[in-house]
Amino acid sequence: MKNPTKQLKRAVVYAAAVFLALNLVSNLAEARVTQVVITSREVVANGMSFGSTGPYEKLRGTVFFEVDPAEPHNAVVFDLDKAPRNDHGVVEFSADFFILKPVDLGRGNHGLIFEPSNRGNIFVLTLMNDARALNNPTTAQDLGNGFLLRQGYTVAWVGWEADVLPGLNRLTVQNFPIAMQGGRPISERILVELFDAKGDSTNEVFTRPLSGFPTIRSYEAVSTDQTVAMAELRMRPSDSPRPSAPDIPEGEVVPTSLWSFANCPNGPPGIPTTTDICLAGGFQNNMVYELRYKATKSPVMGLGYVASRDFVSFLRNASEDEAGNPNPVPGITTGLCQGMSQTARYMRDFLYQGFNEDEQGQRVCDGVYIHIGGGAKFFLNYRFAQPNSIPAQHARRYVPDTNFPRTYALRQDPLHPENVDGMLKRPATDPKVIHADSSTEYWQSRSSLVDTDEDGTADLVQPENVRRYLYSSAQHFVVKGAPASLGKCQQLSNPTHPGVLARALLVALDQWVRDGIEPPASRVPRIEDETLVRSDQDSTGFPDIPGVTYNGLFNGSGERDFGRRVSRNSGVIDKLIPDVLSVHRVLVPKVDEIGNDIAGIRHPFVEAPIATLTGWNLRRPEFTDGDLCDLNAIPGGMAIPLHRTRAERLAAGDPRPSLEELYGDHEGYVEAVAEAAEELAEERLLLLEDLERIIQEAEESNVLR
Repeated sequence: MKNPTKQLKRAVVYAAAVFLALNLVSNLAEARVTQVVITSREVVANGMSFGSTGPYEKLRGTVFFEVDPAEPHNAVVFDLDKAPRNDHGVVEFSADFFILKPVDLGRGNHGLIFEPSNRGNIFVLTLMNDARALNNPTTAQDLGNGFLLRQGYTVAWVGWEADVLPGLNRLTVQNFPIAMQGGRPISERILVELFDAKGDSTNEVFTRPLSGFPTIRSYEAVSTDQTVAMAELRMRPSDSPRPSAPDIPEGEVVPTSLWSFANCPNGPPGIPTTTDICLAGGFQNNMVYELRYKATKSPVMGLGYVASRDFVSFLRNASEDEAGNPNPVPGITTGLCQGMSQTARYMRDFLYQGFNEDEQGQRVCDGVYIHIGGGAKFFLNYRFAQPNSIPAQHARRYVPDTNFPRTYALRQDPLHPENVDGMLKRPATDPKVIHADSSTEYWQSRSSLVDTDEDGTADLVQPENVRRYLYSSAQHFVVKGAPASLGKCQQLSNPTHPGVLARALLVALDQWVRDGIEPPASRVPRIEDETLVRSDQDSTGFPDIPGVTYNGLFNGSGERDFGRRVSRNSGVIDKLIPDVLSVHRVLVPKVDEIGNDIAGIRHPFVEAPIATLTGWNLRRPEFTDGDLCDLNAIPGGMAIPLHRTRAERLAAGDPRPSLEELYGDHEGYVEAVAEAAEELAEERLLLLEDLERIIQEAEESNVLR
């Protein structure tokens, strides 16, 4: 018979050991977050209950960080050794945070969804909840369909981008260190671009911030004197040659007499300033303006990765901060991180640079959802980084984004066979990854290079912990229910919202992380089945639609040399216009007779179409005729409606089938949508609640009524 006294002693010893271990982990995890200060707490949606989770509340505040440059996990942060330190020999900074959490955490699912803010903004609710794009959601309407809340998630955001200016509840950073040398801020010659500089203005636009955007802080020139600042301004219609290639056209030099470092809203001469440019005659939308100048005061931008790493690690592991403030969301057991567009590239580079492992060697994100990131890494861990500059076919192609590696799996570098590298190379802390792109990413962000070799001749095999998907015929970004618009493009934008597909993939990622349930197999176009092809019209099979121009332009790609001080996507760029070392073959999705992508996850409104839906669109003459519409403002897709009857389409010379030829009548259309939706649901690519919602939307439509 067992001795109860000994059993009790063993239990006490075991409990004490567990207590000490938990406290040790807690203290280690909280070492980099020194304080979490909550400045506001408010119940949202008037206290309404979100399913079984109950009411939610939002917390806003500031998180304070300390970073030890001597810690090996921080060594990858470029210029951290040149950051000022406090009396304890560590680097300090702080950032805004925003948390949306169940009032009663015990009723939630104990899962965290973390989104690094996108230029200070929050977008995961726009994707997953079909909500409006807002930075301070408060009402039930602001929270859309409530999906993430009904699931029981805690959702968190943190500022990380040192050049985002405050305003409109954007999440920013404070006290970000400036790289110093010899007691002075380091200076380097950099390149910035201004394009679509006039925008929608009907008046002349004479002045712009050097960053190109009023919400993004400009890098200061060392002087308003052009000679001292080693400044040169060039202009060209496009950054992209025709046919598409990785080279960047040289452009025409603008005489120094026609521009200055000044703010001149009413025209020259204006007021001299080191953060603005003034152009005599005004800016034009059909020109890209390239400015090279010597800049100063470069923040240690790579700390933006540390902000996310340490904030998520704190929320997942700590009981309290060093000031004794309790963790506002204790009990988190699962961490999913989601990046969208800019922050999808951020998350790809976050993984590549090793930030998914905290200072204690713990995994930060168990699962990562990469949404519309394409084949790019990110321009962050550099001196004078420009994280707001996303390359597109039309402009900003000088940005380092697609140098080796591009794939998740380890591969041999074709140009340097001794170099074997990949996005995921730390098996102990690598997360499970779902990477889903819209069609736009194939044309603008070289998405094919995630799945093929550089020559575009062979499909590659993804690692076991990665799934890849195409949102067939979707454009880069859409707000659910927003009307189609023209913007700078020739055709109206594509209104297809991928939220119903994204929700199913998020549930699959959660089940994969929590329960080991494999998600649906990858669905992307492939060379092997001839659904991934060259961009010319004969190869894609895009129909000759009256009034629609097809030129096959895409954002060219190649291996490029940015100078000897750049290595593994970090460093200092010396070659402002990089040398092209090799050319990548970029491929795009093949389309059906309607013009919609064949491969990928076909939304029911793509499978049962009423229009040709694309991820590409062309610019109008005012904005450089025929270049691709990029990812800013109107993000790059188009919708060309089908004719109602065969007679109408024949009269128009349209080769695409009419609605009546496809469906017969309204009931036939609804049946086709329902069949497509049910098939996706059976394949776990559509949730039951969205199945019903899509069929209802089809029933309420005016198609063939």
